[in-house]
Amino acid sequence: MSTDGYEELARSYWESPRVKGVLGKWEGFRAEMVDEWKRIARIYSPSGDETLRAEYLTERFKGYGIEGAHVDAHGNAVAPIVKGEGPTVAFLATMDDLATVADLVKAWDRPIEERDGRLIGPGTNIGSICMAGLGLAKLFTLPEAEFSGTIYVIGVTQEETGLAGTKGFIGDHPELDYVVDMMGGVGRMSYGALGIHWFKLHYRGPRAHTLRGPGPNVTKGVAKSVTRIFSLPLPPDTYLNISMLGAGKVYNHRSDDGWHSVDLRSTENANIEAMRGEIERVASEVSGEEELEWWIEPFSETPAGQIPGARESRLVRVAEEVTKLMGFEPTLSDRGSCNMNAGVAAGVSTISTGGGRGGSRDTSEEYANTEPNLLGVKLNFLIGYILTNGKRD
Repeated sequence: MSTDGYEELARSYWESPRVKGVLGKWEGFRAEMVDEWKRIARIYSPSGDETLRAEYLTERFKGYGIEGAHVDAHGNAVAPIVKGEGPTVAFLATMDDLATVADLVKAWDRPIEERDGRLIGPGTNIGSICMAGLGLAKLFTLPEAEFSGTIYVIGVTQEETGLAGTKGFIGDHPELDYVVDMMGGVGRMSYGALGIHWFKLHYRGPRAHTLRGPGPNVTKGVAKSVTRIFSLPLPPDTYLNISMLGAGKVYNHRSDDGWHSVDLRSTENANIEAMRGEIERVASEVSGEEELEWWIEPFSETPAGQIPGARESRLVRVAEEVTKLMGFEPTLSDRGSCNMNAGVAAGVSTISTGGGRGGSRDTSEEYANTEPNLLGVKLNFLIGYILTNGKRD
């Protein structure tokens, strides 16, 4: 038995006839939710242009009787479910696909397939999270789900490109007590945040035709820069990737601008700053050797963060004990890298939940696992219901 009482608390809800009745209804919604999942997966929703999915989710929220459902100023699909005074819990459901996934969704010319316990086809991974958002809204609006507080279910924008939707929503809602980022599935949780810095490193030089012969060449500068930056030693718990490069539009000219991306992450802000210093040193060296100018185009910066006492907080302990009751030994991490980072940065008690969502993303063979994703809805409902002091009798 736990000494802090959370095991007993979670079990009292798990064994509650009222809660069993709500979760029994969820089993009856299964076929409907899988159909929704398939439809959502077919909606074109690249990061930064999630309008179609946002509108779809909002209409579904309204269909569940959530009159205040709306698309907010950040493009998020927001469903507020208010049942009295009490804690406020926000559940985040990512809406945006990677650009490459969105292109596959757009080109896909057949239905999403259901086979061997999976949904198969582009868009099914993020579609599972949007389905979870609809599922939560459906459960929390049941008359049997009596709780004291406010549940927000939000389809959020731009998880893949700077967390703009989540940052905007949290900034607009200082009343939040808890944030749960649903990653799809069950079994893993994060309660702390990796710092993430995304930027482009540009090199600038004179335009010239190939026949002008040798001269300052931004493409050569970019190549040198990528090679040297990848060779830099990394501090502990620090991650580096360069995935995008760009320069020129024709074969027969030296471009006047070339660039490459930088994705820099660490559990320590000091390590990020140290690595940025090293990257800038490389840029200075390369620009001197190749007679180029250099500059940084910022894109997004999210600091690393840990909320003191997070591991033993009410949110983490409730989620942990509910996960165990569902038959999973949870894996916990203090280095999340998703929408939850915005919550941690704002000082709001925040976790991400997930595990076993699917695989082969960014290919035509993308799939999502049916059972883990459906179980994840039950997990997140129980977390929110306990945090808002839901009725048990």
